[in-house]
Amino acid sequence: MTKICVSVMVERPDQVLETMTRAKDMGANLLEWRLDVTREPEVESVLRQAPLPVIATVRSLDHGGHFDGSKEEQLRLLLRAAAGGSSYVDWEFRREEDLPDELASMRERVILSYHNFQETPPENILKSLFNEMAAIRAGTVKVVTLAQEMEDNISLLNLIGQGRKQGLEVVAFCLGSLGRISRVACLLVGGAFTYAALERGAEAAPGQFTLAEMHQLLEMLQ
Repeated sequence: MTKICVSVMVERPDQVLETMTRAKDMGANLLEWRLDVTREPEVESVLRQAPLPVIATVRSLDHGGHFDGSKEEQLRLLLRAAAGGSSYVDWEFRREEDLPDELASMRERVILSYHNFQETPPENILKSLFNEMAAIRAGTVKVVTLAQEMEDNISLLNLIGQGRKQGLEVVAFCLGSLGRISRVACLLVGGAFTYAALERGAEAAPGQFTLAEMHQLLEMLQ
């Protein structure tokens, strides 16, 4: 099944469920709730009523998000979401660190993510990074980098096939205008899911298509 994930990035807690419902009605299959954006999120209440499976994400400043707390605080919020009913939690990959014990016990629900907003590393470095992430054996590995040339898209998409050979679910695509093609191709070559914005102006990252645009593109290509 085609899986398109819409990021829910709203500050007001009372707008979270409304936005989630709109995303479902417009054709989303999966939701990412950016807990680093919502002020004082009503985690348990929202997750009980969420209309689709939810990825709980607390994106730190270092990874392009808004959360400025400690790693321990980040973990506590994700564990609260997991206990409250999120289908997945997004944990930021840190070199030479395994999953925290609390996440290792539910690793099939963990999306281990790496973001590079400056560049796409050379292919040998990218493969080494991916192998280190794969060895952690999280449920899903997510690698997102900035495309500086069209060939960078190929490097990222190749990670999907590499992961599938190891029995891993992989999300991999490029950011920016040069990376837009990989956001669609990610699904076509077997990526676990891809991301889209609910509407224009609600993009979670540079180069993101809207949900309607993503559906149109996939209908033309499939």
